[in-house]
Amino acid sequence: MGRGPAYLLRHGAGSAMRALGHEVDAEYIEPSGYRSANPPASTEIGTSFSIYREVAIRARAARDADALPIVLSGNCGATLGAVAAATSTAAQSDVGVVWLDAHADFNTPDTTSSGFLDGMALAALTGRCWRTLTGGIPGFAPVADASVVLAGVRDVDPAEEELLEDSEVNVVRAVSIRGAGLPDALGPALEALGGRVSRVHLHVDLDVLDSSVARANAFAVPGGLSLAQLAETARMVASRFEIASLAFTAYDPAIDMESAIPAAVMGALEAVVTT
Repeated sequence: MGRGPAYLLRHGAGSAMRALGHEVDAEYIEPSGYRSANPPASTEIGTSFSIYREVAIRARAARDADALPIVLSGNCGATLGAVAAATSTAAQSDVGVVWLDAHADFNTPDTTSSGFLDGMALAALTGRCWRTLTGGIPGFAPVADASVVLAGVRDVDPAEEELLEDSEVNVVRAVSIRGAGLPDALGPALEALGGRVSRVHLHVDLDVLDSSVARANAFAVPGGLSLAQLAETARMVASRFEIASLAFTAYDPAIDMESAIPAAVMGALEAVVTT
């Protein structure tokens, strides 16, 4: 999935925005000290949080320059940095998150059976785990459960299910979207979120898409959103909130045999910037 961001840029993610009249400045982020004479030891957890810190710094600089931070990342944890950049000490409570994903990413080190750090990203964002490391991300503060909408989810571990049931996260399951349609399934959750915040970070794990439509990665499963539904979801969010930042994550081009994902990303981006 680490190959995904560069692939998306090569296949039009930046040029699509330029075609709509926007200036685009693309920069690559590596772990802190990666190119130094004595690079730090590489560990999954330490290296990942190093990248999240860099994302926060760069995204904050983009916001300070009145630009919209759009993060293309191999893993979902980059949203920790993007959200940290969207908040300030005086306005942390005014930033919510709309998290689109086939998976809940709500495990903690005590519940995970795989040890996959990315499966804990939303739990970390809401302050359930990795507090010392998230505390090292400039500007980071946990997002309140009630300020999170988790949508499109359909592949949840039993332990995650228990954590979600005990939380105040507003979960809009893929089966509800298929049954009731986007306006009726997602609309009320967004309206409730609008009563709490005016700005959101939009997180798109690209396996939120139905695997029969576009296979984003090896974890993709059936029953997800169509390409049109992803664009419409982005439009619904952008019409209700100021978009503080976006993240498109977890795309493995080697799995996407039809190369359908770049068009999905460009459709969602266009929906955001033209709404």
